[in-house]
Amino acid sequence: MSDATDPEPNNLPLPPRSADPYSGDVVAPVSDGLVCLDTGGTIVFVNPSVSKLLGYESEELLERPIDRLFPEAPPDPLGLLVEQAAPPTESHTRDGRKLTLVHRDGHEVPVTLDVNEIEYDHQRFFVAILRDRSGIEEKRRYEAIANTVDDGIYQLDKDGTFVAVNDLIVEATGYEREQLLGAHVSLLLDDDTIDRIERRIRDLLRTGEESTTLDLDVRTANGDLIPYELRMRLLLANDEFVGTVGVVRDISDRLEREREVSRHSAVIESAMDGMGISDETGELRYVNGALAKLHGYDDPEDLVGESWQVLFPDDEARRLEREVLPTVLDRGYWRGEAVGERADGSRFPQEHSLTAHDDGVVCVVRDITARKAREHQLEELNEIARELMSEETHDEIAQTGAEAVEDVLGFEIACVRRFDEKVNQLEPVALTDGARKLLETQTAYDLEATLAGRAFRNEEPLINVVPESDLPEPVSMFEHSSVHVPIGSYGVLSLLVSDDEEFDDSDIHLTEMLAMGIGAALARADRTRLLRTQERELRQQHDQLETLNRINAVNTEISTSLVAATTREELDRTICEHLVGSELYRSAWIGHIEGSGDRIGTAVGVGVEDSYLDTITNTSFSGVAGGAVERVIETHDVQVIRQYQIPGINGTSESEEEREPGEDMEAIAVVPLLYGDRLIGILVLNSVRDEVFCEDAITGFGSLGKIIGFAQNAIKSRELLLADSIVELEFTLRDHSVFYVQVTAELDCRCEFQHAVPIENGRIITYDVISGADPATVLELAEDAPYIERARVVSKQDGEFVLQTVTSRSMVQFALELGTTVQSATADGGEGTVIVEAPQAADIREIVTAFEREFDPLEFVAKREREHSVTSAGEFRAFVADRLTEKQRAALESAYFAGYYDWPRKITAEELADSMEISSSTLHQHLRRGNWCLLSAFFEDQP
Repeated sequence: MSDATDPEPNNLPLPPRSADPYSGDVVAPVSDGLVCLDTGGTIVFVNPSVSKLLGYESEELLERPIDRLFPEAPPDPLGLLVEQAAPPTESHTRDGRKLTLVHRDGHEVPVTLDVNEIEYDHQRFFVAILRDRSGIEEKRRYEAIANTVDDGIYQLDKDGTFVAVNDLIVEATGYEREQLLGAHVSLLLDDDTIDRIERRIRDLLRTGEESTTLDLDVRTANGDLIPYELRMRLLLANDEFVGTVGVVRDISDRLEREREVSRHSAVIESAMDGMGISDETGELRYVNGALAKLHGYDDPEDLVGESWQVLFPDDEARRLEREVLPTVLDRGYWRGEAVGERADGSRFPQEHSLTAHDDGVVCVVRDITARKAREHQLEELNEIARELMSEETHDEIAQTGAEAVEDVLGFEIACVRRFDEKVNQLEPVALTDGARKLLETQTAYDLEATLAGRAFRNEEPLINVVPESDLPEPVSMFEHSSVHVPIGSYGVLSLLVSDDEEFDDSDIHLTEMLAMGIGAALARADRTRLLRTQERELRQQHDQLETLNRINAVNTEISTSLVAATTREELDRTICEHLVGSELYRSAWIGHIEGSGDRIGTAVGVGVEDSYLDTITNTSFSGVAGGAVERVIETHDVQVIRQYQIPGINGTSESEEEREPGEDMEAIAVVPLLYGDRLIGILVLNSVRDEVFCEDAITGFGSLGKIIGFAQNAIKSRELLLADSIVELEFTLRDHSVFYVQVTAELDCRCEFQHAVPIENGRIITYDVISGADPATVLELAEDAPYIERARVVSKQDGEFVLQTVTSRSMVQFALELGTTVQSATADGGEGTVIVEAPQAADIREIVTAFEREFDPLEFVAKREREHSVTSAGEFRAFVADRLTEKQRAALESAYFAGYYDWPRKITAEELADSMEISSSTLHQHLRRGNWCLLSAFFEDQP
């Protein structure tokens, strides 16, 4: 710094007298003291800086000896000057001599002395240059300190110009020191930042404060912006502002840490699941809002500092301490179910996950009250099914069924209507107490008889959903939502939803199961009555009744086992064991239908040889069970064939000697396993008793197939949702029968899969981003694609567009049928890359084989395992999905991805409704109800 600011006065020629006006003008500006002496040691000239340095006026020194400036006159002061003026030698240098002079007031002044000998007008003179050593040393000490600290230090004058900078400032900004010194601060700061600093300086001057701290961005020589913290202090001289001095520190790491902490805190605080952290003593150190709310506390701080045991009943806390905590300490984690306790003392079931972390434990809690309630409902419904089958009259069965709606499903208003053929109308034969009271108060009300009649005539359930926003004030029961399910040809089961009740798909499914049970019980009652009135057919009717009772008992046992099954293989084996164990069937096996191939994927059976199961998985559908499997795939109806037994066929290995008399004929039933409209497998039964496949039994098997399909899909979903880790499978696809591979090959463009929405009849709406191709050309190709029913462009932007297609067959749908999901898919230049996620427990070889069989050419590239994310977003979607109907979810997803919610909108409600083949009013109804479910789940009913 001194090198850049100190002048170099050496070798200046000086006249012999200060009276010379020209010489005075020349040396007056020099900041160092100049003293000119003749050869006798007499002072002949001094510049003004000597007066400032030593306090003498010029007149006091002129014509005076030099020794008066020393505190103690040296023996030969002139000799000292002559020696210092001598040319440098090995024993003498010209670096300046350090000595001490005396000030006019008597105090000592440390200086550095340099002497030049000059000749002027044929006379010799000595020019002594005096430099204040105290300021130089202080300045050097300051520079040494400033350059050793870890922060940048600078000084600005009042105009914002750099006066001094330390090494760190030079290094951090990328400028040379010479570029910074004398430059304006705008070299490093933008105008807004300078304005902000100037306002702060004005505030300090106004308030009398001297320092402040603020954050700012510094622009380096290469244009980068670095965040700094500035501690700035004002410099004042005689109460006048003369500049600032500042210390700056790079806060990039601090800001990144703060952002990271903020991100983690936001994730934890916004999580739908309850989360908490306890220390080694068991005290809760952190509780998020969800955990506090879960246990009935208004503020998470109410739990911080408390023992974790306050969240559980005493007996449960002791169990966890005795059985669970040792597992956590040993294995590092534990997951299971527990009983929690709320602040008001009430208890609730919860799914609990504990993980050891540093010196404490991290817990994640989810309320499973709703899931337990559904499981309990299934168990109670099974009990009702047994009770229904024990009733003897239609009236008893109808009343038991109506009361089950209230006792099991929780709806107060329900009735069973029976079809009276004599008057050709439905008549109420059983009412709940709530329905009876309603009819007493509203004598003209018919419990929505019109809707019940429509459901009976159409032979399919009718669900009438009335949006809450459309209800007038006061609410009238005539506008309540209702469900009407046909009971075969016997009548209709109806339930109405009152003000404080809600229903979802699960309630509808349970109502359908109950209606099936009532129908089966009514059918059994009819047969019983027929047996009593027709003596001639007593034995035959008796045999059928006994068989049907046994079939229904087996079905009931199977339904009970569905709740406990944890894997699809376990579920399949349990079903087959129950069927074969009833002695009604000789063998039973279940095969899974995967993709669009003509083979059964995997098979599990009881009463059949393993070699037979291996054979059928390598045989086309037409060659299995006499072609019945192929017909089931086409019709989705139960198929029964009767044929003579051939040893070794259909898995039997008995010789003729082992067969009982009359067992030459065998009956084979193939039952479709359905989830909605989608066929996911088949159940094949073999029996030598023809009566086990009577008409009523076939109806029962149709219901059983739907129950099994529902359970298998639920297990698939649960495996993927609850898996600790998942498997990613990557494929390279060149099959031009896949539309998007074909498009990118023919048009040399790129296609990226965005999202898919399942809709009715097993179809899927797919959204893909296509770049590098003309939309009209792509739409022309889509018209010729065999599986694409409709295609349209929903948005265009920056050389790319979103293509919406409705397909009856796609890779996304194929993956879903295998219990997997397409995580991403791209195609470029006729080659596609597809990444599929599968549960850890899935048969990866089976999935890969299915893909290779479905798409050709296809190359299996990689298999990766990763931990299943417990981010709140996925869990929130799963929670909301349980509350939304399929139609509501389809409407919401289609609206979102088609740009209905964008501004401006990219698609109108009418266009969106047309693409989903529903009316505009129905679309609005689904959107309103779906939005309500989303908002209530987000703001109120957190999982």
